[in-house]
Amino acid sequence: MKETDVPKRRGLRRMELSEKWRKSVRLRLGLYGMMALCCYVLLMGDVMPQQYGNLSPGQVSDQTIVSPVTKVDTAATEEAKEQAAQSVGPQYAVDDQMTDRQLNSLDAIYADVRRYLADASLSEKEKVEHLKDRLPSGLSDEFYQKLMRIKTDQLTDMRLTSRDILRNALSEGVREDEVEKKRDEVDRALVTSALGSHARFVVRDLVRTMIIPNELYDAERTEKLREAARESVEPVPIRKGETIVAEGDVVTADQHRKLEELGLLRDSIRWWAYIGLILLVCVIIGLLYAFVHRFRPDLHQDNMKVLMLHTVFLLTLGGMKVVSLGQNLEWSTIGYLAPAALGTMLLTLLLDAKLALWCNLLFSLAAALLFNAENHFLFDFRYGVVALVSGSAAAFALDGVRNRTSILRAGLAASGSSAVAISAVHALVPVDGDVETLLQSLAFGIASGLFSAVMTIGFLQHLETVFDILSPLRLLELSNPNHPLLRKLLTQTPGTYHHSIMVGNLAEAAAEAIGANGLLARVGAYYHDVGKTKRPQFFIENQMHKENPHDKLSPNLSKSIILSHTRDGVEMLKEHDIPKPIRDIAAQHHGTTLLKYFYYKAKQQSEGSQVLEEDYRYPGPKAQFKEAAIVGIADCVEAAVRSLARPTPDRIESMVRKIIQERLEDGQLNECDLTLKELDLIARSMCETLQGIFHSRIEYPEDVSGKGAKLA
Repeated sequence: MKETDVPKRRGLRRMELSEKWRKSVRLRLGLYGMMALCCYVLLMGDVMPQQYGNLSPGQVSDQTIVSPVTKVDTAATEEAKEQAAQSVGPQYAVDDQMTDRQLNSLDAIYADVRRYLADASLSEKEKVEHLKDRLPSGLSDEFYQKLMRIKTDQLTDMRLTSRDILRNALSEGVREDEVEKKRDEVDRALVTSALGSHARFVVRDLVRTMIIPNELYDAERTEKLREAARESVEPVPIRKGETIVAEGDVVTADQHRKLEELGLLRDSIRWWAYIGLILLVCVIIGLLYAFVHRFRPDLHQDNMKVLMLHTVFLLTLGGMKVVSLGQNLEWSTIGYLAPAALGTMLLTLLLDAKLALWCNLLFSLAAALLFNAENHFLFDFRYGVVALVSGSAAAFALDGVRNRTSILRAGLAASGSSAVAISAVHALVPVDGDVETLLQSLAFGIASGLFSAVMTIGFLQHLETVFDILSPLRLLELSNPNHPLLRKLLTQTPGTYHHSIMVGNLAEAAAEAIGANGLLARVGAYYHDVGKTKRPQFFIENQMHKENPHDKLSPNLSKSIILSHTRDGVEMLKEHDIPKPIRDIAAQHHGTTLLKYFYYKAKQQSEGSQVLEEDYRYPGPKAQFKEAAIVGIADCVEAAVRSLARPTPDRIESMVRKIIQERLEDGQLNECDLTLKELDLIARSMCETLQGIFHSRIEYPEDVSGKGAKLA
């Protein structure tokens, strides 16, 4: 291996490691994890409720403690539910099947009595013995004596009377403790009966024996009614602002329980609060991750930009945290001073407005959390609303920014919108303060916007440098003709400078036509050929009708000189700390296209020796993003159209589409995400721009008198 190859290999190795670092999924997840941890630490002190000394039942409280939130008193609610359940008595249900069984048994008894009374072959004693085996136990001897005196023709009336009395008694339901009462009612039912004395006695004793409990305890129905009673009880609340313990009061067991349930005692284990904050932080970071993954895949896959996003996010939260430390009774509304618009403005300038507005929602949520001390809310909507309004106004005000003084105008917009939002909040909740409080709040709100703008100007340049981010402001600064590289391009290679300006106009219009970054395309075009300043005389646009030095050089040497201008340009851009996207445009605008003129010249002069096409191709890489591809197309189009003898609209369009088709067929656009529809829009845009440049001119007639005509 040659010694000169060692630095190249080391450089390639560093590039591979850098690229791996920027694309590493594990590192990206680690960055989000670290951000979540930082957010947790910043929010922890403001989300956790204030705790008091360890008060035990029987001690005297040295301060008044009120509930910071409205919360259900679990113990009191359970006690009320239990009382409601106990108020529901036991429920009973009549067993109709038992009633039917007793009536059927009664009919069977009368059938047996009829059969034995009618059997003349049996003595009275034998009849009694048989009947005792079939009739219910507990019937007296007197019952059987009187039964033997009954005539069979009386049994039908006795059975019907017995059924009626038994049915009436059982149909109403008989509980265990009501049996004797129901049996006593049999005598009253027989008062109006036409039966004889013996028959009445028999019916009375028999029916009394047949009356049994048929209304049984219904455990399932009882439990359902008691559960319904429990559910009907409204929760007993501990209301926000309710005094739990007054100063000088002796703490009762119930008050101690409430303090413990609210987590206001220092000995209370508040794992629920820590877990809740962890979940809330996960939701916030998850929303940010989902938005970036879904709507900004380019940013999501670049860990450097993700780190920059997290830095801005934590920088904004840190600023709000510092302000929150000054919130007290005297400065109760200092939360309006929180620099919520700082993050929105930085993200709008460094990335894009959509992401900035999404993050502004999260900043607003954080503001509502951080400044919740005054009213003991978990979220104080006043500060969240004002932060949302001021941040959104700043983002919209920075749309189309052209210089750094525009940041101050955006700060003024944030201040004005904050003042309007604060006034609206005060009008909606006038009890929150008097006129003096309103004026104080307005002063904080106005100062917040200006404070955010000043901090944005201070941090912007450092973030651009550290994270190699191209903001619109930095692009505008790089497009200044007084930049050393552009001045060098103008003075040493005026033809290339003019070519670059033309390419910039073409590229910007085409990029904007497809929704790409037109400003990046224009500035990238200004610098894409800066490498030609090393050997300006070898490029035709700088020869100014001088002798072409390539006529005296071999095709191989000419090829080496021409192909080297992309590498030379990248090195010069690195030396002047030009951001990577512009360096990439300089490296990629030719892709791996073939240097056709010198390739075919070499083949003509080869005299039979083999000439490899690969040796006459640019080293690449091919265009990796839309702006680089557009600059490459514009570079080729501008040179080709300038060479046309008569650039009519049809010839211009034919040339533009031919160049795009050749690049497409040569695979130069395979590694960027340009679609065929976008290529068509690029072609149309370039044709419109070129037709404006190479428009038809009036051909003035010659002066027949021989004198030169003066043209205005």
